[in-house]
Parts: sequence; C-alpha cells; structure tokens
Amino acid sequence: MDDETPDTGERTTAADLAQLRTEFIRVASHELRTPLTSIITFATMLETADESLPLTPADRQQAIGVIRRNAEHMQVIVADLLLLSSLETAEEPLDQVRLPVTDLLDFPGVPLRCEPGPQLLGDRALLRELFHTAVQIVSLTGPAEIEAYCSNHRWHIVISAATDAALTPERLLSMRIPHPEQPGEYRTGALALMLSREIAARHGGSMVTSVDRPGVTVRIALPAGFG
Repeated sequence: MDDETPDTGERTTAADLAQLRTEFIRVASHELRTPLTSIITFATMLETADESLPLTPADRQQAIGVIRRNAEHMQVIVADLLLLSSLETAEEPLDQVRLPVTDLLDFPGVPLRCEPGPQLLGDRALLRELFHTAVQIVSLTGPAEIEAYCSNHRWHIVISAATDAALTPERLLSMRIPHPEQPGEYRTGALALMLSREIAARHGGSMVTSVDRPGVTVRIALPAGFG
C-alpha cells in the first residue's frame, strides 16, 4: 500500500479487485472470440467459394486482409496475456536501471509538477507503460495532469483530471485504452488495470485508481532508487 489512501467513502477500483479477475477473464474471452469468429467466417467463405458463391479477386483480397488483421490483433492479446503471466509469476528478472522520474513522466500536452528527488530504480519499458496507461485512463474524463513527489523513500505519482465528469468502476473496466506499444490497438480497462497493477507490484509498489470523485485519479507509489 502507498502512504496515501483514498478518503473514507470514496469508491476505488481497489474495492473491486475480487471481481477484476473474473471481469478480465470474461473480457479476454470475448476479445479472443470476436477475431476468431471473423477469421473462421472469412476462411470458410474462401474455402467453400464455388460457382454458387463466386468471389472476385477484390473479394478474396478483402477476406485475406480481414483474416490477417484479426490474426495480428489476437497476437497482441496473447502477448499481453503472456506479459501478465510473466509479471504475476516473476518468471523473468527486471531490467533495472536508475531512471530520472521526469523522463518517465514526460507526456506531450500533460502538465507535470515534479519535486526534486532521487531517481527510480526499475525497468524503463515497463514503468513507461505503467505511466502511459495511467495517463490514458485519466484522460477518459478530461485533460490529465501529473504531480510527483518523494516521501518516506517512496515516489508518489498522482495523475488526475480537472473535470466534472466521472466514471463508474464497472464502466472503466469495459472501456478501451490505447495500447502503449501497438499503434491502433486497444486494451480493455480490465486488462490495462491488471497489467498496470502487476507492473507496480513487480517493482515493489502499488497503484490505486479512484473513480468516485469527479473524473478519475490514479495514485502510484514506487520505492525510490538511492545510491
């Protein structure tokens, strides 16, 4: 747990952790079933095409394109599932280096207030993915802004949106978040949150997402890297 906890009565997705895995399994199954259905449909169309159902060269190319796009989408989903499994089981060591906090939190158009402090010790790619996802989640309700400070040997990063809009935890879990590494691809909120929480935990930290206040606030706490 980080040093800052949400106010009493504030609903957070932390309260939905018991339901998060069930929701994720449901969503992941749906996401895999959707491209599989398209692949099977168009593959069957190509396989059974005959004089009763003639296909022009353009039709064939379109069917092949649909199959390829959906297969590539499934590859992205599987890669995310493998990453989640790897983080949960700590199968592979982290590529830990000392990183300036301001570099990790540099996002175009997102204001940053960062107090002086030590560097973070962690995996650059994973931490960047963690913060990217947090910014994208907050941006669902309005322009995000970031505050970062170090206290009790831990970095606290608070990402929030100054807006009157709000999300329910249920809606957040089902919304689509831009993928940090695959342009044009999206993750569901459930998968994005699970991956982000595991990245934070793998680094000895935590992530709490509050959705009951106006907008969405994400609080991330990570050990500072001294030395």
